[in-house]
Amino acid sequence: MLNIKQFVGNKAFGAALCAVIVIVAAIVRLACFGWADIGGDECFSLYYALKSPGDIVRVMAHGDNPPLWELLLHYWVIGFGANVPSIRMLSVIFSALTVVPLYLAGERHVGRGAGVAASLMYSFSTFSVFLAHDGRVYSLVAMLAAWSLNLFLSLATDDRHRRSRWVWLTVVDLLLLYSHYMAGWVPVVQCLLVFLLPSLRRHLWRGCLCHIGALLLGYLPMLPVLYHRILDSGVHGTWVSRSSGIDSLYNMLMCFTNAPVVTVLALALILAAVVWTVVMMCRKRYSIGVTTLITAIWAVPMLVSFGVSFFLGCFLNRYFYFLLPVYYLALVAYLYSLLRRPLWLRWLLVGVLVVMMVLTVHSDSTQLRHAGWKGDTRAVAYRLCDDIKCGGCEVVVAPSWIDKQLVYYFDPLHAVFRNEGRLEEPVFYDYLTARGFIYCDQPRDPVAPTVYVVREPWYGFEDWEMRLVEAGYQLVEVEKHQQMNIETYRRIQ
Repeated sequence: MLNIKQFVGNKAFGAALCAVIVIVAAIVRLACFGWADIGGDECFSLYYALKSPGDIVRVMAHGDNPPLWELLLHYWVIGFGANVPSIRMLSVIFSALTVVPLYLAGERHVGRGAGVAASLMYSFSTFSVFLAHDGRVYSLVAMLAAWSLNLFLSLATDDRHRRSRWVWLTVVDLLLLYSHYMAGWVPVVQCLLVFLLPSLRRHLWRGCLCHIGALLLGYLPMLPVLYHRILDSGVHGTWVSRSSGIDSLYNMLMCFTNAPVVTVLALALILAAVVWTVVMMCRKRYSIGVTTLITAIWAVPMLVSFGVSFFLGCFLNRYFYFLLPVYYLALVAYLYSLLRRPLWLRWLLVGVLVVMMVLTVHSDSTQLRHAGWKGDTRAVAYRLCDDIKCGGCEVVVAPSWIDKQLVYYFDPLHAVFRNEGRLEEPVFYDYLTARGFIYCDQPRDPVAPTVYVVREPWYGFEDWEMRLVEAGYQLVEVEKHQQMNIETYRRIQ
């Protein structure tokens, strides 16, 4: 006779369940992932990914991000092309595969139902779908953070295979460090927990010391870069605005949970967990367990960074995307801790959380991209392509953060991206592409029909207008993109 309970509890069923959720997550992400035009930050990654690996490492050492993503994208586009669906597909793959470590962390350390619920919440997260539609590093960071969580919880709760788990945790955390600077919070909090909690320190301190040493050794080439980035941000600030109130924290959590109604439910759940913890501590019945570790891993980076953000702008939702899988598992873990009995009430509330995420997801969130939300540069680029067939020279004055976006559509072969002088140089070299376009920072007398894209910050728009009029150009078009002007000039024959 078939025992339903044993069947549901076996590993094969769990693996099949995880695979189904991965497929569901992939379908949600693939539904609309190529709708919007390429975004400014995607162009940044693609621009450098089309350079040589040596150039990528050298240039990224002076930028805002470590080089791992651009190196991965470099080899990806060699095999699959530099079109928009291709560069986003890598993010879709990492985003869907994040389900695997998140499911395993829930199943092994909270309960199989927790793994299923947290994975489904992640699968139907609008924020997760949004960044899966972005050819940037964030989906990779979230997947690595979920694997790091699973490995760390295994080390904290299981004596078996500790050496191999430390090795894998070191590899994953090192990849995190080479992916995004903010992801450094993951190994920092893990190591703090080991040395601050006696129950972990007793068994894990030796392994943790080796882990720290290996991370420092592996990250040695990036330590001077990190030091200068921290120093520069501390002195000159960042482009992110500083927080001015509690609304920044609320908006971050609302971004994590799709809609205000889900956010309020999540906040009520967190408050209930805090109250329950205080009561248990007063009764001396509280013991540090998996739920405490999960809470520390998401709450410490978020709350400390929120406090810092009042002095230094850093509290941007995508910078903390690596906390998203941990946050969902924490919410489900709170329900498991608060509602041990009756089980039907626990499952009812878990189901409500999941259903609300499903009902509030926007799989077309790619339309909310900065590029697709307020304007689409394709229209400008294609109009210029039509205009240039009539001869003459077009000069486009555009905001600096969309110059490469325009050129991407001018040049389907992306020869400009591959051959152009580096972005740090004040004047780009005149590399002629197969389509006959030149991309440079200063208008010059053309020797053939060309389009120049000039970057507005070198001069203001008014200065450009004066210079171009004096050089024999006249204004022919003013278009809006993200509430900014794109001005087109034509040389008077």
